[in-house]
Parts: sequence; C-alpha cells; structure tokens
Amino acid sequence: MSDSDQTYDFKSFWLTNLPTRNIFLIILIVYIVLSIFSIIRVDVTNLTDVFTISVDLLKIVGQNNQMVFNGHIYLILTSIFVHSDIIHFISNCLFLFIFGLRAEERFFSWQYYTIFIVSGLLGGILSFVFGPYSISVGASGGIFGLLGADLILAYEENKRKSLWAHLGAGVIFLAITGGVNVNSLAHGIGLLSGIVLPYFFLKRRKTEGRGKSDNSLNLTQKNRKA
Repeated sequence: MSDSDQTYDFKSFWLTNLPTRNIFLIILIVYIVLSIFSIIRVDVTNLTDVFTISVDLLKIVGQNNQMVFNGHIYLILTSIFVHSDIIHFISNCLFLFIFGLRAEERFFSWQYYTIFIVSGLLGGILSFVFGPYSISVGASGGIFGLLGADLILAYEENKRKSLWAHLGAGVIFLAITGGVNVNSLAHGIGLLSGIVLPYFFLKRRKTEGRGKSDNSLNLTQKNRKA
C-alpha cells in the first residue's frame, strides 16, 4: 500500500506518533491552560470572555516585540503555539489537519517539523517590521508553510486536482484568517518557506525511504526462500 493510500482513523491518530497530532496536542494544551489563567485574571461577563485570552496575558506569552528586543528571543518560537481566541484556535487547527496530514504522507517527521517551525519562525522574525509594540500569536505561519509544501508535492506528482484543491483551501484559510489585525506578512513568508524548503531535502522523502525498505524486504524474502 502506497503512502497516498494511508487512512487515518481516530484510534491510530492518537496512538501513532504523528507530527500533526503532536503539534495539535501542544496547541490544545497551551490554549486550555491560557484560557484558565485568562479566566482567573479577568472578570468574565459573557461566554466570549471564557474563550478569549486576555490582552495582558498575550503580552506575556505572545511575541511581544518589545520583550523580544529586551532579550526574550524564545517568544518568537513559543508564540507559534499561542492563539488569541476560540475562532483563531479552531480555524488554525482545522487547516493544520487539512495540510498537515497530507504533508505527513511524503515527508519524514524531522522534515515536517522543519517546515512548520522554520516557516513559523520566519513569520515571527518578519513581524518586527510592525514595530516594538506589536504582538503576534498563532501557528498560521507554520500552517501556510505546510500548505506551500503540499503545493510543491502536488505539482511534482502532476496531480492537478490536488493542486487546485489545496489552492482553494489556502484561499479559504487566508480569507478566514485575514483581517485588520492579522499578520499577513507571516502568512506570505510561511507559504514561501514551505515552497522553498522541500528542495533542501534533496528528494529524501518517505517515498524514497519506503522504496529502500521494500527492496530490503524483498531481498530478505528471496534469501529466505533460497
């Protein structure tokens, strides 16, 4: 069975050490913990307050450029897993699954994480153009990186339907995540990173690794028969 024929059921998703699942769990845990702290810190007056992270808390855990300038460089990385509210969280997780599960079929775990993290980091670095008082959060830069990688895969495999499907999903994701206070630069650099990074892997992807494994297995079987 080829990698493209893989199916994902609920049980295997949680039991298998897959990058998409791991990133989702980190994002989920971070969102739940921050929501609890946010509820404690603010006066909850409606349901929206329950699912929205307070601005004061985002200034501490998000990519607060002023704090980064003061030496808290780690915020560029950790802010990737922080989301401001339930809509932000759900939309990013939805497209993480759409683009992430596809990328898992062709990239090794280390390649997948590289695309996601590097795309997210470059988006964070580019966010400095907004000045020292800007605050950025969210995994959209990394997710756009996965989208870019998926587009490259579809193009290389000459799968027009997949290419157009991912382009359409990307437009929808951009529309959902777009807005006045959205870091569009992070989206753009994330997409570009996802398109460029796969070429640095020198074709070392799951298809090559699987082919070698299959050849070794066939050779072993022949030796056993002999």
